[in-house]
Amino acid sequence: MKLEQHSYPSYMANVLLLTFFLGAIGTIVYAGSAELRADWGVTLAVNETFQTGEAIDFQLFVEDGQEQLIEGASVEAVFDRPETVHQIEKTFHHLGDGLYETEVIFSVPGTWVVMVEVKKGRDFYRNQYLLEVEGPIIGEQNRDPGDHFSLEQPLPEELKQLLELPVFK
Repeated sequence: MKLEQHSYPSYMANVLLLTFFLGAIGTIVYAGSAELRADWGVTLAVNETFQTGEAIDFQLFVEDGQEQLIEGASVEAVFDRPETVHQIEKTFHHLGDGLYETEVIFSVPGTWVVMVEVKKGRDFYRNQYLLEVEGPIIGEQNRDPGDHFSLEQPLPEELKQLLELPVFK
């Protein structure tokens, strides 16, 4: 018994290769068309000084180059304390009228850098802001769920000195 064989026309292979090639080019063009919008802006709707251990409703407004509030964008931020290799990543929820919110609990005092990224369609905006956090170091049970800081990481001298105070012992 002989297996039945089908021969495909030679143009079929060429059509498949052409389809693959055009699809690859289209993907590259689409991905490469994301545009940084330097005319957009973010305004923090919160204080710039915070207390450790408090659940903070961190709010911000997003607007375009014509100062129109941007609705329906994707907003994310990384709260970073560079001196302790310490980060908290958050996704914001849209509340309406260009207002976005997330909840964050800071566990360590000092200067924090907030790196905000806003995306809408293929357009995006990035900026960073400085925040001051005051108060004692917060124990693990009271930290933000996204806070993966460990006291096994080397602490800066200023925090080591704080831990030596009688109030922390």
